[in-house]
Amino acid sequence: ILSCVRRASSDLLLQAQDVSGLSLVTPKVFPCRIQALELLALDVMKVTLRLPTTTDFSFIPGQYIEIIGMSGVRRSYSLANADTSTKIIELHIRAVNSGVMSQYWFEHAKPNDLLRLNGPLGTFILRNMQGLDLALLATGTGIAPIKAMLEGLTELCAEKRPKTITVYWGGRTQQDLYWDVQSIQAGQRYVPVLSRAGEEWRGARGHVQDVFLANQPELAKAVVYACGSDAMTQSARATLLEAGLPETRFFSDAFVSTAVA
Repeated sequence: ILSCVRRASSDLLLQAQDVSGLSLVTPKVFPCRIQALELLALDVMKVTLRLPTTTDFSFIPGQYIEIIGMSGVRRSYSLANADTSTKIIELHIRAVNSGVMSQYWFEHAKPNDLLRLNGPLGTFILRNMQGLDLALLATGTGIAPIKAMLEGLTELCAEKRPKTITVYWGGRTQQDLYWDVQSIQAGQRYVPVLSRAGEEWRGARGHVQDVFLANQPELAKAVVYACGSDAMTQSARATLLEAGLPETRFFSDAFVSTAVA
């Protein structure tokens, strides 16, 4: 569950994954400026942020940050790049109808605007994958942290790499798949999946988790990372665990929008 948007209605017994072995950076608040804005799709904006050159900011691919707007409103966005040496951060932001921050990004934001960010945050990071078949499932802008993970995998030594890497990216139509997954050479196989494709589409159709299972993976030797809508991550977890994926081999990060996103 996402504890930030849920509350207990009765006594609970909590079971959480142990992340004590992970070396996570303590989140801090940093100033940043907009470096560039680029429309990747009709409803997806690529925002490039520039940190001061003296800023000591680092993160692990898969983590996210909170952007603190000029009015103090906070929204969370996954980091879409892995290299922090240039002090540049990449975000993929989807428009939300009547969203406070969406209106800012798509109507008012301009290069050199001053913002603040809080981070890095989250534990959606690669682990326990040596010698396993790594499946990365994404829908929509859920591809952003997957992009960062792929960039990080290019720098990983051979003994720590997974046996195979497959990316399943789902959208409604081809226009939703706004980024070239093969532009990063991490040794991955890419399977685009469309749920509302026209007759001309010759690729996979349906939902990413179903297409993954249809390829008959050896689930006992697989590890799955899923990022996208809450409906997708919940469905993928239930479907894959029922099919035989070990519970400790499924990791997810759900994108949950609010009415004032």
